Amino acid sequence: MDLITFVRSRLFLKQLLIAFAAGIFLIWGSLKLLDAYTHHGRLVTVPDLEGMPREEVGPLLKKQNLRYVINDSIFDDTREKGTISMQDPTAGTEVKRNRTIYLTMIALMPEMVPMPDLTDLSYRQAVTRLETYGLSPGLLEYRPDIARNAVLEQKFQGGAIEPGTLVEKGTAIDLVLGEGLGENIVLVPMLIGKSRQEAIQALNAVTLNIGAEFYLDDKENDVKVYRQTPDPVSRNHYLRAGSTVDLYYRSPEQFDFEEYLAELMTVPVPLLFGKTPDEVLEMLRELELEIGEEVFENNVGLRDARVYRQEPEYESDAMIRKRDTIRVWYRTVNAFDDL
Repeated sequence: MDLITFVRSRLFLKQLLIAFAAGIFLIWGSLKLLDAYTHHGRLVTVPDLEGMPREEVGPLLKKQNLRYVINDSIFDDTREKGTISMQDPTAGTEVKRNRTIYLTMIALMPEMVPMPDLTDLSYRQAVTRLETYGLSPGLLEYRPDIARNAVLEQKFQGGAIEPGTLVEKGTAIDLVLGEGLGENIVLVPMLIGKSRQEAIQALNAVTLNIGAEFYLDDKENDVKVYRQTPDPVSRNHYLRAGSTVDLYYRSPEQFDFEEYLAELMTVPVPLLFGKTPDEVLEMLRELELEIGEEVFENNVGLRDARVYRQEPEYESDAMIRKRDTIRVWYRTVNAFDDL
């Protein structure tokens, strides 16, 4: 039997059909085995693990045929230690079984950093270096020294702290600064409406310390400054560097700070029409406003000058922020007859 006759025979066709069917079966079986190996079509939803204690994570993930690895830890004193901070993949993601979930945990022990050497730096430089290390300035003390605001000593818990000493990240470091040759007098900043941390930063920026603290709403978190002593609202106050400012706090949940500040920091626009320059200065001083540009038309003298125009203009319900300026124009008394 020649080749052509064999190819056309029923025996060859039968064997070819069997081989084709075997190939199809082999491919189908391989795909099924691959699906079984890769768990194709069997997905699970990643649960929300953030905020969960580590000891609860393992049993939960095991029930869902998932694995986990703690690949990082961070220190955060505002969150509970030993809980999960972040996860990858995120909650709600669909993954295959036996997928590994990578977790970041809040460290059980605080992060430690070496104490930098601040001696002979200026106060500004010292604050910058402390912040670089995750530290902050604490109590400021002044001593007689020719180098004004230069760091003479760095202290922690009442004693000197040597450079290189390990301290908890976020620790406040007390600084002893030079007083300089003259009086080191600073203006008390306006702190009302600021959070406690913002108030501390504002005081430190002008080398003042926080003094006594009073919580008027029996709440110590998420509060804002309601009152301060000395009080810069009534007039400017000056203190020696290193002095303290007492703070009174209230909760924004129980007190409307926006309305309070609006009332506290604004005054009615005064009516200056017909006033002399001296009367204008006196009225503005009483309202804690500033005199802006003064225009004396036709070279009118101070004795004969009277206000005939002002900006902003007077309206019965118009308000202006304290320390803003008011521009005034003067004419001679006789010129008022022409208005």
